[in-house]
Amino acid sequence: MEPDVIVVGAGAAGLACMRDLERAGLRVLCLEARDRIGGRIHTVHDGYPMELGAEFVHGRPREIFEIADAAGLQVDEMSGSMLYAVDGNTFQAEEEGGPVMDDLKQQASAEHDESLLQFLDRSQYSDDQKQEAIGYAEGFNAACKEELSVASLAKEMLAADEIEGHSTFRIREGYDALARAIAQGEIRLRSVVESIAWWPGECRVRLASGEERRAARVVVTVPLGVLQAGTIRFDPEPPGILEAARALRFGQAVRVTLRFERAFWEELAAFSDLGFLFSDQPVFPVWWSRRPWRDPVLTAWSAGSKADPLLGLGKGDIVSRALESLERILGTRPAAVTGTWFHDWHADPFSRGAYSWVPAGALPARDTLARSVADTLYFAGEATDLLGYGGTVHGAIASGRRAARQIIGD
Repeated sequence: MEPDVIVVGAGAAGLACMRDLERAGLRVLCLEARDRIGGRIHTVHDGYPMELGAEFVHGRPREIFEIADAAGLQVDEMSGSMLYAVDGNTFQAEEEGGPVMDDLKQQASAEHDESLLQFLDRSQYSDDQKQEAIGYAEGFNAACKEELSVASLAKEMLAADEIEGHSTFRIREGYDALARAIAQGEIRLRSVVESIAWWPGECRVRLASGEERRAARVVVTVPLGVLQAGTIRFDPEPPGILEAARALRFGQAVRVTLRFERAFWEELAAFSDLGFLFSDQPVFPVWWSRRPWRDPVLTAWSAGSKADPLLGLGKGDIVSRALESLERILGTRPAAVTGTWFHDWHADPFSRGAYSWVPAGALPARDTLARSVADTLYFAGEATDLLGYGGTVHGAIASGRRAARQIIGD
């Protein structure tokens, strides 16, 4: 029997959508191009879980905590200090992004949207405060200050306040354990979707293998970068959807995780309690430890424009650039590296980048992507989030559940 609904993509959004549809009694087939579920959740178990993609639970979103609690997963709050290292000086910050982000949250509006750079150019903040805000915003959103919408930033920060977004958590068993906890029903791996022909009430999904599957409805949950690349052809093109996708931005981020022979940074007074570290380095300006776990591991992060010089480099060059940055920040030679983990999300054809962000004036594009097309085509994924949780796993889960409600009619 043909399914009632085909879900394209077994990332967090697709899995969440499928689960709710299955529970409503619908026959669902999920087609996943990769050889694993999880999408941009990608955990490698090597002694302990190493995250190559999504790593953090931001705040206490019920979308994640309800699943984790039901599955008996342990969610640990990250500890350690948030540090800024600028011009050779290191200081501890009490709030993410400093006073600029706090003020922006109250002042920005969708009616008078502008870029972060425009907001800062007409402000009276000190240069240090501006750089602190830019470093945080670009690093967290994988965006560039010249385009990043302050209205979207404000919406995200207000949404984060509702779920204790100042707190950061990790799943001890690995993020992939959460994906496994959500998954149910028929999921076909290594099933690359090439095209979707549709008309109201019927869809034909064609795979790269030549196989064709039919369903009354299709939910597309691929990353924004895949939509923008046009690797899935729609016949006909759904009205307004691809235009909305092109109005948004898909950020680039490069991360590499390094295990050292010992946690040598704890021997340095300024960095002994390192949790998150923001710096003024041109590449890999952001670092974090695995606190509260005392593993001798640090992760290096470059996002937005800071990632541009790293795109296309091999793993060896990436590791070298990261170690050079770390040595300049800490002022000492790092201990010997005993393990490295890296995934090139930019070159990955099934992601083509990190996660979405909104340029000034484009906030309505998320709403457009979240609408159903003739009650036949639906789109989900963090880029379609309407709650202010774009770029997060809980935003992806929420979007998948929203698409399921649209189909079920709740």
